[in-house]
Amino acid sequence: MAVSGPWLQCNAEMGTKLLKRVGDRGICPLFIKIKTIIFLFLTLYFILICETYAEIKVEDFRGKTIKLSKPAERVVCLIESALTGIYMLKQGDKVIGISTNVYSEGYYYSDTFRYYAALDERIKSKKIPAVGNWESVNIEKILSLKPDLIIIWASQKDAIQTFEKLGIPVYGVFITKVDDVFKEIKDFGLMLDARERAQELIGYVKKEIKEIENIAKKIKNHKKVFFSWAQHSFLQTSCKGSIIDEIISKVGGINICGNIEAESQSLTMEKLLKLNPDVIIMWYAKALSPEDIKRNNQYRAINAVKSGSIYQFDDTFFFDLWTLKFIYSMKFIAKAVYPEFYKFELDKEKKKTMQFLYGKPLI
Repeated sequence: MAVSGPWLQCNAEMGTKLLKRVGDRGICPLFIKIKTIIFLFLTLYFILICETYAEIKVEDFRGKTIKLSKPAERVVCLIESALTGIYMLKQGDKVIGISTNVYSEGYYYSDTFRYYAALDERIKSKKIPAVGNWESVNIEKILSLKPDLIIIWASQKDAIQTFEKLGIPVYGVFITKVDDVFKEIKDFGLMLDARERAQELIGYVKKEIKEIENIAKKIKNHKKVFFSWAQHSFLQTSCKGSIIDEIISKVGGINICGNIEAESQSLTMEKLLKLNPDVIIMWYAKALSPEDIKRNNQYRAINAVKSGSIYQFDDTFFFDLWTLKFIYSMKFIAKAVYPEFYKFELDKEKKKTMQFLYGKPLI
């Protein structure tokens, strides 16, 4: 660890003050050597026992400046996607409270508990308290845990106000684009004393994106792509400025709703038929599959249905778009839309990507 500035100055001064007590009786060379050794020893000693951190400042997605006197050590994270970032940073031991969605997957999640259990024995044995999610927050339980940092959706204003009035730092999250994912992991790296790991993760994903973009430059036939949030409604999609819009564009496709200024939009049946996508990508859904769409006569005139070009994410854990795992989703979409250009072996890509992001095999 490199030491400089006020930190070193402070410890050197402390060492010097104590050293003066030794006295300076004559100029014996041996005494000078001993004095020098004592000085160096005391300086190192005070560096080790008086270690201090400069104040940590980050701006969350509300535009609020979060100040920490030292890296957080007791973190309550009420967002499942943010939690995964903490484990990517190898800081899971600092987590003392998690989202209820980790233990209770419900309709919208799949395999979440299974993979978090592989990351943390405390989750496997359900020893980390589940204290809320995007719908509700158990304020009393969270306060009893004595957190020094709470990570929560920026939209949960009432809970945030309660915690901040009590002097607890709160980091509000609201992710809509790829750069937001990078910002979140960078901020977590600062707040959790894992800056180098954060930069390593961001660098890896940006390199993977660049390789995809280089392939995309060769594509001349830009196919029209429809992304369906199938767990809500087949006709619900993401438009201009969304992560999905960015991903479709980066792989060489055209988001059929890319000209609509809205992160989320529900289309009418008539609108979808008119836009006539060449490829359909569906979010994981327990009650709706590509086969259901193919059998539905309302959709049979769509090019994607005619050609059978309908693909679906297998789960919510590996395809999480609000984490650095979006890079795997990007590869899945790239291969689905342009298999002749993207020669990915998806199973191998999944293993390789998760191994790097989490630092251990999950599959």
